[in-house]
Amino acid sequence: MKKYIVFAVLLAFISCEQFNEVKDVESIANITTNVTISTSNIDNDIPKPESFTVKFINYEDKYEVVKTTDASGNVSVNDIIPGIYSITASGEIADKGFTYFFNGTLANEIITENNKSLTINMSASKAGSLILKEIYYNGSVGYYFRDQFYEIYNNGDETQYVDGLCLGILQPTLATTTSYLWIVPEGNPEDYAFFGVTWQVPLFGDGKNYPLEPGESIIIAQNALNHNGPNRNPGNSLDLTGAEFETFIYDQTVNPDNPDAINMELVFGTTFGTQWLASVFGCAYAIFYPEGEIDPNTWVQPEGSSTKAKEIPIDWVVDGVELVNNETRITWKRMPTSIDAGATFTGETYQGKSVSRRIKETTEDGRVIYWDTNNSSEDFQVNPKAEAHRNGAKIPSWNYWAN
Repeated sequence: MKKYIVFAVLLAFISCEQFNEVKDVESIANITTNVTISTSNIDNDIPKPESFTVKFINYEDKYEVVKTTDASGNVSVNDIIPGIYSITASGEIADKGFTYFFNGTLANEIITENNKSLTINMSASKAGSLILKEIYYNGSVGYYFRDQFYEIYNNGDETQYVDGLCLGILQPTLATTTSYLWIVPEGNPEDYAFFGVTWQVPLFGDGKNYPLEPGESIIIAQNALNHNGPNRNPGNSLDLTGAEFETFIYDQTVNPDNPDAINMELVFGTTFGTQWLASVFGCAYAIFYPEGEIDPNTWVQPEGSSTKAKEIPIDWVVDGVELVNNETRITWKRMPTSIDAGATFTGETYQGKSVSRRIKETTEDGRVIYWDTNNSSEDFQVNPKAEAHRNGAKIPSWNYWAN
């Protein structure tokens, strides 16, 4: 009998302890965090939204809170649990035919105290017509990586010309927690994006040889080959013989030149031997139009590092997408937040997956408009299989070999 009494007392003690622990957890969970949105560094001529959306994401606990600021840019968030958060703020406003997007980020913010006050400094960007629509980078089954491709889409209402357009990856190649203090010859480092390997669409004549109508897209292939063909990766990959452009490496015979696809020109960086292999773990990509000469013989380096990069003014950049290995590295930023305030990922390699933009709307004539808020965490989805010209994106008229 005594042992049952002892057991009952012990059970009651444990229950009380558990109850106290739950009480403590509930009291700790009621943390309030106050957020202020600052647009003081944004030109006064740019229109401002009436409110902003603030999102708290705790990736470790898979916990998310979304709130909206008042007209003064303030919000009090009272349902935060203690932890480390990635905090993003976003907003948009349409004015005089353009859409302006506002983004700001606080990465790895430790929130454990009540009534903590945070300020998020915003940056603003105007939506461009050309977007990186789909990126296939992580390789296909069988550890095959020669089928990487990048799709650029005209998301606007006017004809665009891709002559001279550059595609490159930002340094460092892999996302890291290491801070890079870049030394630039003039201006401030925050005015630039720092590019490693960069390719360019050939530019000659009047610069209007490669028009892209609204709803059309181009494919830039690592190799414009049928990767489902013999001696490639049959049954696991895709046919890229219709790609408009390829990053062909001369003086090698492993990957033959597609005589139809137009060869991109290497502007800066190394070529990795027989092909341009971008990391299957995710790079930070951007497209831009040079507004001046790019000298391949000069570069900048960060303090204490041998990493070489080409400094490109952020004002030149048309669009960018930050890709990381998985959700644990989503705050390891290489991309300026004015270009991409978030990041996206496939979560695994050599599975043939890709990332592509989510559909925002479809016009009456069937043209697809994609999300482009300069926040890849919101704009992109993961696809089980890569697909060139997804959702019926049209092929440009000058691509006779695909038509």
